[in-house]
Amino acid sequence: MRRTLIAFLAALGMAPTVVLPAAAQGDYPNKPVRILVAYAPGGSADIMARLLAPPLGRVLGTTIVVDNKPGGGGIVGSEACARAPADGYTICFGSTTTHSILPFLHGGKLPFDPLKDFTALTLVGTQPNVIAVNPKVPATTLAELVAWARKTPGVGYATAGIGTSNHLIGAYLNKELGLDIAHVPYRSGGLATGAAVAGEVPMVIDQISTVLPFLNGEKLRAIAVTSPKRSQLLPDVPSITEGFLPSIKFDSYQAVFAPAGVPPQIVHKLNDAIRTALADPEIRKRHLELGIELVLNSSEDFTAWLRETAPRWQELVALSGAKVE
Repeated sequence: MRRTLIAFLAALGMAPTVVLPAAAQGDYPNKPVRILVAYAPGGSADIMARLLAPPLGRVLGTTIVVDNKPGGGGIVGSEACARAPADGYTICFGSTTTHSILPFLHGGKLPFDPLKDFTALTLVGTQPNVIAVNPKVPATTLAELVAWARKTPGVGYATAGIGTSNHLIGAYLNKELGLDIAHVPYRSGGLATGAAVAGEVPMVIDQISTVLPFLNGEKLRAIAVTSPKRSQLLPDVPSITEGFLPSIKFDSYQAVFAPAGVPPQIVHKLNDAIRTALADPEIRKRHLELGIELVLNSSEDFTAWLRETAPRWQELVALSGAKVE
C-alpha cells in the first residue's frame, strides 16, 4: 500500500500542474478593470478613456477605473501596461506616439516593444491635429504664420511631449518650410494647449479634441488641420495639404491595448465589449463633437494594420529629423 501511494505521488509530481485563472473559468471580469492612460488628464487619450469607461463598465458588469500615468512622452504609462499581468484587468490607451513613433525615435532603446509586448485589442478612432495660435499672433493663414515665424526669432510651438505626433509635425514643418520654430514639450496636450491660451507659447500643435474647446471660445485661432482633408468640425480651416504639403498624412490614432499573452477568450470579450460600448449613439455623437472618427476593428485586423503602417511612420521620423532630446 505504501509503495502504491509513493508511486501515485511521484506520478503526480511528474505531471505538469495546470492552474486555470479565474478569468479562464468564465467568470471574467470579477473585479474592477483598470484603463491606463500614459498622459496627464486633459489630453485626447484621457478624454477618450473617460468617455469609454462608463459604458464599458455597464457592458462588462464591473467598475472601470481610469488611471493616469504620465511621463517620458508616453513611455512610463505604456511600460506599466506592458508589464501588468496578462489577465484582462489592465488595459491601456495607446496612440500614434506610443506605438508608431517612439520605436523609431528611440531606435530599439524603448523599455517595451510596441508589438511583441502588447495585445492589440482594437483601433478606436482617428483625428486630425490642429495648428493653432494665441490670438495675439498676427496670422490668420498658414502662409502668414510661416512669414511671421521667419521674421520672429525665438518662436516656439507647444506639444504634448517629445516624440508625440505633434512634435513630429512641428519638426517636419521646420524642415519642409524652412522654419526654425523651437519645440516646447509639455506633459500632456491639455497643458500644452493651456500654455498657448495663456500666451506662454505663441502656438500649439495638438489633436482637435484638445484644442477645439478653446477655438469655440476664441481663446485660440486655428490656422490649419494636418489631415488630408478638412475637418467637419472646422470646415473653414484649411488642410495643410492645400498649397503646402499635398502628400502628407498626419491623422493621429488612439487605440486600446492589453499586455501580451492575454487569453484569446478575454481578448475577444474585451473587443466585443468595447465595440458595444462605443456603439451607443450618444457616445458616438460625443466623439464626433470632439473631431474623433470612430474606427473599430478586430484584434487580428488591428495588429495587421499596425505592421502595415509602421514603415510610413519610420519614413516620417527620418524625414522630419526629429530626435529624442
